[in-house]
Amino acid sequence: MLHRRVTPTLVALMALVAAYGVASAPVVSAQSQAVYEAAGPYRVETVESITIEDDQRERDVVTHVRYPIGDGPFPVIVFSHGLGANKDVFGMVTTHWASHGFVTIHPSHDDRGVGMTGGGMHPSEEKVRERVRDVTAVLDGLDQIERSIGDLAGKLDRTRMAVGGHSYGSFTTMAAGGVTIDIGDEIGANLGDPRVQCILPISPSGRGDYGLSDSSWDSLTMPAMVFVGTNDVRNGRAEDWRTEPYLLSPSGSKYLINIDDATHNAYSGDGAPGDAPTYVKAASAAFWDSCLNGSAEAEQYLTGETGFRRFIEGEATFSFK
Repeated sequence: MLHRRVTPTLVALMALVAAYGVASAPVVSAQSQAVYEAAGPYRVETVESITIEDDQRERDVVTHVRYPIGDGPFPVIVFSHGLGANKDVFGMVTTHWASHGFVTIHPSHDDRGVGMTGGGMHPSEEKVRERVRDVTAVLDGLDQIERSIGDLAGKLDRTRMAVGGHSYGSFTTMAAGGVTIDIGDEIGANLGDPRVQCILPISPSGRGDYGLSDSSWDSLTMPAMVFVGTNDVRNGRAEDWRTEPYLLSPSGSKYLINIDDATHNAYSGDGAPGDAPTYVKAASAAFWDSCLNGSAEAEQYLTGETGFRRFIEGEATFSFK
């Protein structure tokens, strides 16, 4: 069972909100607090459809944007959805991120014609490259986002950018972060975008899918947080298969959260039962604060005895290296 806590920091924040009102409460940096289980200090706005024109491909990328109201500048997180989903998923989780001071941009990918083959995921080279290019198009299109959303004009920080995603989107996330793949005639191809500083794969694939190999994660030197579940197992794969992105990556700001009883679709809060989204929200908000804002408080929350490990209270296992 999940037990929520009211910490002294949260009490102080609640007092500020009571005194000033939500819309006009003083802006509190995510770096100055460690109440990652609770909503952050920023009021969140949502724009359900912003079209980014990708001149390189002469096509449009439709996105969903959630953002904090404040002075900024704000880090940018691109979220990549799973197969058959769309830009509107994971709203509970990414609203939480926005409340802690992060702009989240969700592109809708075109996954027509992609499916499971031979017990695994083996989309065409074109489909793989197009998905990763969607992420790059969003990063290229931040000026368009700022022109479309007046609240964000001049507030998107191009020096602090990251990618997260679920399932097929977690593969897109890893590829955008420089995890290498065998694709077409290339062995160990790196499709990564150098602007991406950290990644957050949720329910990722291990070796054998998408051209991922034994050496794919050797190049993953940036911070990464991986979420898996004890009931999120692929038929025909080993029980620890989804943990391979963590196990096979080099040490250094790498985190693994394995949530008890979580199934493949349990992480988002989009209707599946269970506490998994609560753990995803808390750990991921701290991770973004650590890797994008350089917060020592966030690092302590993740690695100390009284932070996230106390919060999960035996409902998940947490590892870092």
